[in-house]
Amino acid sequence: MSGTEQNGPSSPGYVIRKARAEDCGEIAKMIKELAEHDGLGHKVFITENKLKEDGFGETPYFHCFVVETTSDSSSESTQIIGYAMYFFMYCTFVGRLLFLEDFYVYPQFRGSGIGTELMVKLAQVGVDRKCTKIEFIVHEGNSRVRGFYEKLGAVNSTVEGDWRRFYWYKFDVPAMEKLANRQS
Repeated sequence: MSGTEQNGPSSPGYVIRKARAEDCGEIAKMIKELAEHDGLGHKVFITENKLKEDGFGETPYFHCFVVETTSDSSSESTQIIGYAMYFFMYCTFVGRLLFLEDFYVYPQFRGSGIGTELMVKLAQVGVDRKCTKIEFIVHEGNSRVRGFYEKLGAVNSTVEGDWRRFYWYKFDVPAMEKLANRQS
């Protein structure tokens, strides 16, 4: 699979490509916008430099596609208008999986098929990497995006079978450090 995918002949003027380190400023901006939309802006501490370090260093911790407008004859400038950030995980029940951490398209570009094409690209990666599923979390108040994913074939596993009996836990940095320094 190539790093840049041009849309078909009726393309509205954008490409989906692998993110580069120089995209991290715009990606950080969109991460903050998405978090603000979900009411979580106060929890975002990511910076452009941290994204560069974590995604484009010696050991990348995430992968990312960006949607970029193409220049036309009247302008040479392009703009990143969306992104999808993901990483790979392993599930002892089913094996490999792709976890979609963030997915965002600027509001003025929604409804044009960009999000669908971005999800198709992620599904292609999942298939190519022999993943058993793509997992992601959607804010409970975002019924529009839940409908978008369900229209594409995603299943709400919150209500599927026994999964609603599980809780999602975390160790933040202070808790990790405390645990790591614990004497047996």
